[in-house]
Amino acid sequence: MLDLLKDIHNKSEQMSGRKILVTFLVIFIVFLVLGIVIGDISSATLKESETQKLNGGTITQEKQSTYEGKIEYLNPAFYPNDNVSYELVGASGKQIVLLNAKDQKLSIAEGLFVKVKGTLSKTKDGKADVLNVSEVIIKNATN
Repeated sequence: MLDLLKDIHNKSEQMSGRKILVTFLVIFIVFLVLGIVIGDISSATLKESETQKLNGGTITQEKQSTYEGKIEYLNPAFYPNDNVSYELVGASGKQIVLLNAKDQKLSIAEGLFVKVKGTLSKTKDGKADVLNVSEVIIKNATN
């Protein structure tokens, strides 16, 4: 193996001018084509969403939903399996959607007219919609 490398080195030392230019051009073209082929293969495998392959299960893309209304406290005993303590009601007092959040943003905005954004899901029994709130925008007279 060492003799082969010595021979290649000695032959490359003897190259000059046009011959070395052609050699480098051929090497460049070969690696360019190889890079394009490998890039296309890896790109084709990445076209399918990687989040859907997480842990071997499928994850559905959740759509962001936006609602406006007033946040009101709701007795958690009404939905014990869903960890729901708030609801969004319209100006008429009718319930629009149940609300759930990982932090305390709903308790801070309780009683205020807001715009809430988040992902919509169903309760465990499948009868009502629950908005998993990611953002609360407090509305005031100037909005």
